[in-house]
Parts: sequence; C-alpha cells; structure tokens
Amino acid sequence: MGVQDALAAMLTREGESALLREDPERLRLRYGLSEAELAMLAGAAVGGYRVTRAGVLGKLRSAIATCLPETVAELTGGHRALWEEFARGVVRRPQPAERPFGIWESERLTAWLAVHATPRLAAYARYELARATLVHDRDAALAAREAATMAEPGGRTVTGALRLSAAVRIGTYTHDVTAGPPIGELPAATTRVLLQRRWRAPLLRAYRIGDGTATLLARCDGTRDAVQVIAAVGGDRARAAETLTQLVVAGLVWPRS
Repeated sequence: MGVQDALAAMLTREGESALLREDPERLRLRYGLSEAELAMLAGAAVGGYRVTRAGVLGKLRSAIATCLPETVAELTGGHRALWEEFARGVVRRPQPAERPFGIWESERLTAWLAVHATPRLAAYARYELARATLVHDRDAALAAREAATMAEPGGRTVTGALRLSAAVRIGTYTHDVTAGPPIGELPAATTRVLLQRRWRAPLLRAYRIGDGTATLLARCDGTRDAVQVIAAVGGDRARAAETLTQLVVAGLVWPRS
C-alpha cells in the first residue's frame, strides 16, 4: 500500500475521499502514508477529486466498452460493486504504449473477472475480448483481405500442407456465449466457437463448432496435407473430407505459405 493506492482508491470511491476530510489519520494508517504524502493528498480541493473521479471512471469505462460493450453494460448495470473494485486496482497501472485503444484495460478486466465474477460473466468477457483482439490483429486483417481478393470460393482446391487461417480464432467456453446477451441467461453448456475475421461487413463471423470439426482444425497445423489430416482424425473419412473442403471454401483453412 502507498500513496498510489490511496490516490487510486480516492479516484474510484467516494468513501475514500470522504475519509480524507473526516478522518485523515485513519486514511494515513490504512495506506501507510507519510505525513508529507497525506499533506499532498489533502492539498487538493474536495471538488477536484470528485470531478477527477468522474473523469477517470468515465474514460476507463469508455475504453473497455469499445471492446467489451455487453460485459461493461452488465457490470455497471447489475454488478456495480464488482466494477468499482476492479477500477480501484487498474486505475494506477501505466498502460503499455502502442496498443489498440481499450485492449489493455479489457485484458485486465477479463483476467480479473475470471477470479471474481460469475462463470457466465467471465465467459462472455473472454468471448468479447477474443472478438475485439481479432478485429485489431494486423495479420488477421491481411489474411482476410487475401481471402477476399482470391478467385471465387468454388475454385479453391485442397492441396498442399494445410494450416488454420491467421484470420481465425477458436475458443472454448463454459457457457453458450453465442446465445447472449442477456449475459445472466446464457445457457450452461461447453461451447466451442470459431471466430473469423472478414474483409467486408460484418467484420467478424462466429460459428459454433462440434468436437469433430475442432479435432479436424487442430490437425491443420501446417505439417499435413488433406489426406494426412483426414487420416489423423480417423473415423468417417468421407465425411471428414467433405468437412475439410467446406472449411477451405469458407477460407478458414489455407495451404501453408
């Protein structure tokens, strides 16, 4: 604890700034402040803390809402105490340079919710973060553009070693995140979701995939051609071949470059 923690708390909770006015010695002991640090905090106008607090929380909410809009709405609407507790811990941390707007804060919130929030809310935050990260990924955008500028999908053939497109992400969630919002009503069911970055609107597509498709995609690691992928999966080879062709046509799997 220290002056940074005290300042972060005062910028996110009205009660802490009130404590500075009503019982400064208690505030000093709570955060282990020196007399000089306490005097520095006390030197600011009370109204200034209130205005700054509103600005800090507003900017934090705005940044995260660009990436996790439904998660933020759920938190600030129905879990205010969770939101304020998170804000106290993140406000004082410096942001890394050259990250897309809101991503760093959203990563912090998602990791924090995994420990403190309900499984539904934590799962949906992970899902929204995966979507936002994929939208801002440069390699994914390039792969999406390459797919969009190719010949008609029907002309693609399954040749060479196959790999998952850089425009694709696969995640497994404890709840069916594709069914929300409302987040509080997400069905509890292990759900695999494939996200695809596209070059045209909408920028993202989400597909629920089964175990068979997930296994097939996992074998497309750039070391196997179509025949080897199908052999590695086992089972119904004709069905696996048909599914693999569909994945190539959809631009989800590519020959290794």
